[in-house]
Amino acid sequence: MVAISSIGVLPEDCVSAILSLTTPSDAGKLALVSSMFRSAAESDVVWGRFLPENYEEIVAASEISGEAPLSSKREAFFRLCSPILVEEGKKSFELEKLSGKIIYMLSARELGITWSSDPLCWSWKSHPQSKFPEVVELRTVSWLEIKGEIRTKMLSPNTKYGAYLLFNISERAYGLDLMPTQLSLQLLPNNQPNNCNDNNSEAYVWLHRKHKHHEKNQSLESLLYGNRRERASKLLQNHLENKEFRVLSEREDGWLEIELGEFFTTQKDEQVHMSFMETKGFQLKSGLLIQGIQIRPKH
Repeated sequence: MVAISSIGVLPEDCVSAILSLTTPSDAGKLALVSSMFRSAAESDVVWGRFLPENYEEIVAASEISGEAPLSSKREAFFRLCSPILVEEGKKSFELEKLSGKIIYMLSARELGITWSSDPLCWSWKSHPQSKFPEVVELRTVSWLEIKGEIRTKMLSPNTKYGAYLLFNISERAYGLDLMPTQLSLQLLPNNQPNNCNDNNSEAYVWLHRKHKHHEKNQSLESLLYGNRRERASKLLQNHLENKEFRVLSEREDGWLEIELGEFFTTQKDEQVHMSFMETKGFQLKSGLLIQGIQIRPKH
């Protein structure tokens, strides 16, 4: 408390400058110390430091550009702690409330999905639990390939990030868990060809369903595919012996997610290439619902 009392004798603008070197969470806690601290903690000096330099451009190009002007940088910060759609609704932007770190999400429309323009293979539709105007549902393909890209200059520097595919599996799904799906993330210097293997991570996941019709669908797949799953497991046993396998996570918003990989941002501008692929089995599959890829800080 001696240190707090000593700081308390400083002019308010000096206290604001000091608080701006902390985090949004710390500034909120210190605002409770005294009325002077509260006034300093609510100043534009503090919250301007927590906002991205280009936040005004982001707001101007977003879905909230027509709303009433934000009265302070503190108000702007907390408004951006809720996702806003940017780039014609193809991406969402938000700030992590405790740290102020940037979070981006690429919608399904922003991803490279093989054959997604063919209505026989994929179906575009609205979804009540999606933050985007559209999601895409897999109808029937034998070659599943989903890719996304983002530049690190759009994110917070000196931060460890994870990239997560947000999806769901419908009750009518089939063929998704006959072969493991490959997950990969590659970090490359900007303008470098993406066939370089530096800074590349790779893992796999089994897309197992967890809904009430699972047993019925398993029986149907047994009739359609026989013992193909068992043969595939034997063929892949040596190839995948030392590979990392990840587990699906269920989110509070009703979606599933799987981590595609992680990376660390620096002051450099680099390209992050992410992919979710199953191109080895050549069996038909259906029922995968894709919302997008979220890139968020890891703690």
